Amino acid sequence: MDDSPTYTAAIAISDPGAAVAARHLVQRHPRFEIVREVPNAVMAIETCRMLHPDVLLIADDSPGLRGSEVLGEIRAESPTTAIFLLATHDADYLRRVPRIFMAVSLEDPAAISSGLDSLADGKDNPADARPPNRRRNDRRTKQDWTKVFAERRAADRRAGRLNEPDGS
Repeated sequence: MDDSPTYTAAIAISDPGAAVAARHLVQRHPRFEIVREVPNAVMAIETCRMLHPDVLLIADDSPGLRGSEVLGEIRAESPTTAIFLLATHDADYLRRVPRIFMAVSLEDPAAISSGLDSLADGKDNPADARPPNRRRNDRRTKQDWTKVFAERRAADRRAGRLNEPDGS
């Protein structure tokens, strides 16, 4: 018998197929048990207020308020809950959302399992867990960011990644 602690998970996904996929991933993980499933982001706020789960898997495409729109409220109700913000397909656009533990696509179950492993390890050894270093040591830190963004757009236009006309 493994005496490792079991952690709680809540799921807030409206799409039935996506909810089944998320449920399957959490149930397969030996360290997590699902304590509640809700169909939208608003109900996720109440779930976190009442249960304070260790992890919340929430879809960004929830009807009404999106998952990313309720993160501040969830953080206020349950500050220790790790949030996995899920996308049905490509999750790249979610990676810039603040206050989340992980942004991932349901099309990448290995990443979700790996994230659950990391979360469990961090909870087991909180002294070893460190927030990621988000500071960039970059030569441009003291530059005018408007100029930096304009340079990036120009480079993207030259590479054919932007469809807007070149204003120069």
